[in-house]
Amino acid sequence: MIRKIFLLSIIMLLLLVLHANKQKKNNENLPLINTKWVLKEILGMPIMQNSDTAFIIFYDTYKFSGNLGCNLFFGEFNFGKKRIKIDYFGATKKYCTNMTLEEQFVKVLRDNITHYSIDKKRLYLLVQNKVICTFEGIASLQ
Repeated sequence: MIRKIFLLSIIMLLLLVLHANKQKKNNENLPLINTKWVLKEILGMPIMQNSDTAFIIFYDTYKFSGNLGCNLFFGEFNFGKKRIKIDYFGATKKYCTNMTLEEQFVKVLRDNITHYSIDKKRLYLLVQNKVICTFEGIASLQ
């Protein structure tokens, strides 16, 4: 009987430790690098999601790529403690029925983003102290 109580106590303790570790992971910030960041808001306007969701991925090679909503895009970046400099290179040139989001996204990328902030699963790109884009991290590629 004492063995059963002891064994149950150990199992309960292990379950509590595993649950605490899982909650701790949920409270950690996603990394900037190798996370797929889906665009949720640009210039204060929410983004309507569809099959061609706009996103960006920053790689550890100091390059980035993503989708503007229809066309693919790419470039290079540098970053440090909360600072980021994006060097937009280019994009594919497919015809898309609505180019508004793409035009805004390209303009934002070229508008001298200066800072970034990550709060759990949210990435904010800023010009000085003004949030320009909000992204949600959906998958770490690591």
